[in-house]
Amino acid sequence: MSCEGGDVIAADTMTDGQLLDAEQALRIRRLGMASVSYLVSFTLIAICSWLGLLPWSASIVFLLFSLTIIGAFLLVFQSGINLRFNEPSLTAIQMIVSMLPMLYVMFHLDAGQVRAILLMTVIVPALYGMLALGSRQMIYVCAIFLAFYGALLAALWVWRNDVIDPSLELIQAVTLILVVSQVAIIGGFYSDLRQKLKDRNGELKEAMTRISELANHDELTGLANRRHLLSILEQEAYRYQRARGPFCVGIIDIDHFKETNDTHGHAAGDLVLRRISQAAAASLRHIDSIGRYGGEEFLLILPQTSLVGALTKAERLRVLVAELRFPEIADDLAVTISVGIAEYRAGESIDETINRADQALYRAKDAGRNRCMVED
Repeated sequence: MSCEGGDVIAADTMTDGQLLDAEQALRIRRLGMASVSYLVSFTLIAICSWLGLLPWSASIVFLLFSLTIIGAFLLVFQSGINLRFNEPSLTAIQMIVSMLPMLYVMFHLDAGQVRAILLMTVIVPALYGMLALGSRQMIYVCAIFLAFYGALLAALWVWRNDVIDPSLELIQAVTLILVVSQVAIIGGFYSDLRQKLKDRNGELKEAMTRISELANHDELTGLANRRHLLSILEQEAYRYQRARGPFCVGIIDIDHFKETNDTHGHAAGDLVLRRISQAAAASLRHIDSIGRYGGEEFLLILPQTSLVGALTKAERLRVLVAELRFPEIADDLAVTISVGIAEYRAGESIDETINRADQALYRAKDAGRNRCMVED
């Protein structure tokens, strides 16, 4: 008669549909665990019937009742009806329903001491509730359980008064109230701690993600920073040693950026940097990388690209930037870029490749800016 705990699924690499399917599969697996608990309880009840403490008919009804409950929840999970509820695992409902078969059996028992023993199995679902329910839900479920037990005693008093021992029933009821109350309080406290831990873990994960972003990305433009760019270049150099596929490096410099800053202010300069960054990032393939190399310079990394292909891409980007306008700063403000490109060579260091791209950039500036140049 076990119930589900909180649904914990590793979802970092899953789509929404895959995550939903995984959660439903987990709920069905846990329902299978509940089936084992029902089987254990049935074994105990069957022993009672074998010893003559309980009619075999009551044991059969318990088995059929349990199978009906399991089948009903299986149908609900497979059909997705549970997704309409705020708590799709239906933990509280499973806990409450799981009490009913055992209460039926307890009604047909003659010996009050045996009812006390079976009463322990009814408390088990409350323990599983600690894994999924909050304090308020735990209290509600335990209150319903006590109400069910009260209804059982009332039914015994009305229809089977001859099997009731008032003193024994009183001590059992008081004990049950005390135990269930403690389970509700402790379970709710544990559940609240679990939720706080989950929240803290979520906050920690967000903080770590933010720290990683700050460590690898430029805060102003949102592009990769110098440190991350060099790391990508090292990876490309390592890949080149294995596959010998060409890759190129480009250094982009915004022409006369200092004049833009001096004329319109640093806020305008920041806007220009952000706008160019957005345009450049949107124009690249998913395997390409661009980042802020320093100041108004950007570093472009083009894997699986020859020098001719890199020049074509750089020229396309140059035209794209030249067409940008900045009405927030000035109606006639236009910005151009100069680009120097070099292809990585076997056996050289990344610094040597960047240096050759830098030399090509200086030649582009000397030739009048607003142009792309490749290495000699």
